[in-house]
Amino acid sequence: MIGLLLILACSDGPSETTPTKPIASTPPSTASSHGEPRNIVIVSMDTVSAEHMSLFGGPARTPNIASVAEQGVAWSAITHFPETAVAHWSLMTGVLPAVHGDVPAFGRSRYTGPTLAEHLKAQGYRTGAFIGGETLTDRSTGLSRGFDVYDDRHQWDRADLKRPGQEVTASALRWIDHASSPTQPYFAFIHYFDAHFPYTPAPPWDTAYVGENPSPLGGSDDELRPYRDGERTPSAADIAKVAALYQGEISELDGILAPLLQRVAGEPNTTVIITSDHGESFAHDYWFNHRDGLWDEVIRVPLIWKGPGFSAATAAPPLVGLVDVVPTLLHALDLPAIPRIHGTVALEGPTRTMTYAVTDSRRPRPQFAARSSTHKLIAPVLDGKIQAKSSMRYDLSNDPNEVTPTANLPDAFSGIEAAYQGVIQPVIARSQGPEPAKRTPDHSEHERLRALGYVDGPSSRVQGPK
Repeated sequence: MIGLLLILACSDGPSETTPTKPIASTPPSTASSHGEPRNIVIVSMDTVSAEHMSLFGGPARTPNIASVAEQGVAWSAITHFPETAVAHWSLMTGVLPAVHGDVPAFGRSRYTGPTLAEHLKAQGYRTGAFIGGETLTDRSTGLSRGFDVYDDRHQWDRADLKRPGQEVTASALRWIDHASSPTQPYFAFIHYFDAHFPYTPAPPWDTAYVGENPSPLGGSDDELRPYRDGERTPSAADIAKVAALYQGEISELDGILAPLLQRVAGEPNTTVIITSDHGESFAHDYWFNHRDGLWDEVIRVPLIWKGPGFSAATAAPPLVGLVDVVPTLLHALDLPAIPRIHGTVALEGPTRTMTYAVTDSRRPRPQFAARSSTHKLIAPVLDGKIQAKSSMRYDLSNDPNEVTPTANLPDAFSGIEAAYQGVIQPVIARSQGPEPAKRTPDHSEHERLRALGYVDGPSSRVQGPK
């Protein structure tokens, strides 16, 4: 949850995009040159780190996702916040966390501009969202803005803490079949929680990557809570075992996606985007968690894109943030741009030179990160100020695993706080509404969030990065 001191949110690139097209007063054509509607499907795989996927050199095999990438591109992107609610608000608006405010505390964003769903609805799209986890329900986030359907209700399993992905897929496919039309396009946003903690994949994925590992440690909440809370330190075998279970969940999720991808990926005028809100940490003395870490294992996520404007020949930009998804999508489909946001069009060359990320400023050890395509700074935040002199500094070209935090940084990192404030403050001034009243979750929601590790009790220890 973002406190209001998050004048440090996570800005990315210039203070606003240069609109390529004004917002139309009447909807433009949403059909292709062949007269078919240009549909949009965005799949969010909660808590999937790019580096654990085989597409990016990791162990987890994802053949169904790879088949989509073969029709377009497999890029990685930088998320701007390592928690579900705010990361998705940035994805769905092209606006950095500082503008959105403490979404979980308020149950909505302070951003007054349009969401992608609201914008597409104004262009004549049908809109539907299908949600797999508690942390993205409408009562927790207010993200239903602009959606005709926001399907976020489900039975909750205390042992697994998610809505089964098969149920999410089935619900989304029923809606897509109903919404499909030769004259009106649809936008479907589909969120899966299956790779999120706890790491309890079904056979054969529970053993697929474990090998001969002797560790008895499993992936349940009861087993891993002491490590997640910083009370115990796992052995190397423990870490490898738990990572193998996590990778099994990613491969299992790929299979769950198969019916959806088989339905939509073969349609030439349907854009399919597969991404994530954040990854997970298995290093840096920060175990099996993501809320307090900004290393690339946590903030570098997959960005698979198939559709008009994308092919195997499309050059990958050196740096992409999740805030770039909205303006790039609108540009690729020749739809009106949303002005005065932080995202840039990733198809127009190397427009981004720096991206930013932050952790929750209300946490005990808030952090800020600035990342270029080759270097990175992670700094503590004290009283709302970036402590650059106490930062960890990495040369990602020679140290991609972020082992040595003492690299010399290029001049672009000098005066980083002033540069960052110059990016976020104009959008805050234009597009941040007043602070809403804080809400009180009911007992059911509180228990779900507590089980997921999003409620900090008075006796809880916060395991922070070291």
